[in-house]
Amino acid sequence: MPELTPTFSTAVNTWQCDENDHLNVQFYTQFGHEASAHLLAQLGLGPRAQRAAGLTVTAAEDHVRYLREFRVVDAVEVWSAPVEVGERHLLAYHEIRNPAEAGIAATVRRRIVCDRPWPDAFRARAKAARMELPEAARPRSVGTLALPDLTLEAARVAGLIEVGRTVITPDQCDERAEFLPRHQFGRYSDGAPVLWNHLGFDRAAMQERQEGSVVVEMLNHYRRPLRAGDLAVVMSGLAASTAKTMVFTHFLFEAETGTLAACAEAVGMKFDQKVRRIMTFSVEDRARMAARQLRL
Repeated sequence: MPELTPTFSTAVNTWQCDENDHLNVQFYTQFGHEASAHLLAQLGLGPRAQRAAGLTVTAAEDHVRYLREFRVVDAVEVWSAPVEVGERHLLAYHEIRNPAEAGIAATVRRRIVCDRPWPDAFRARAKAARMELPEAARPRSVGTLALPDLTLEAARVAGLIEVGRTVITPDQCDERAEFLPRHQFGRYSDGAPVLWNHLGFDRAAMQERQEGSVVVEMLNHYRRPLRAGDLAVVMSGLAASTAKTMVFTHFLFEAETGTLAACAEAVGMKFDQKVRRIMTFSVEDRARMAARQLRL
């Protein structure tokens, strides 16, 4: 019977943690990214084999559920398996664990695509290793929005606000000089305080009260690669809200042409840093959010 296999291990460093004293969302994506490479290698199609076969393999989508915190010096293990195998795509499931604790810390479901049909031997091995996607890894509060293929100008007209502007540097790119998934998630995370402030929350005052914000689920679609030297802009907005959650949309653009590089849905919450629990929004908070909600 197919089982998960180990694909990645590390420990949490101080520099990887955010204002909540826990691992920042971008590093879960990095763990899944590296685990994907090891999973493909275990199935017979690692980086050297891809080069030898002249194949180009890329990530098309990442869905992440953040279930438990990682703190400084916590050990991290990733166990993986394919859950769907097509002619030119593979859906990989990554289970991120803290070996010192029971339960799953996070799940990553990555859609991987190839520019040509998979080699027969690889497809056979992947199908033999395939397992069912666990219920805990399935989308819960994302995946229902039809995110349009906006241009940068159309994003402004739609009411999205600019939360980040940057230059892609070589150290943020992979061996093909393409922007790494981790840094895409990092740009969304870096822009979050700007978006919260836009929605009427004083992030500095929140921090003084030991209130932070967390993301509990994210779905990112990789549309077109950004490369070293490109100029990038992140535009974001509020798509929906409840008593405890906000669903954000993030659009990452190449600034010179205004073309869309990636887009994401992210579920955010207020977080009490003292007791490590999710908070409920006040009536006033919800009224403000409703007034600023997008209609894409």
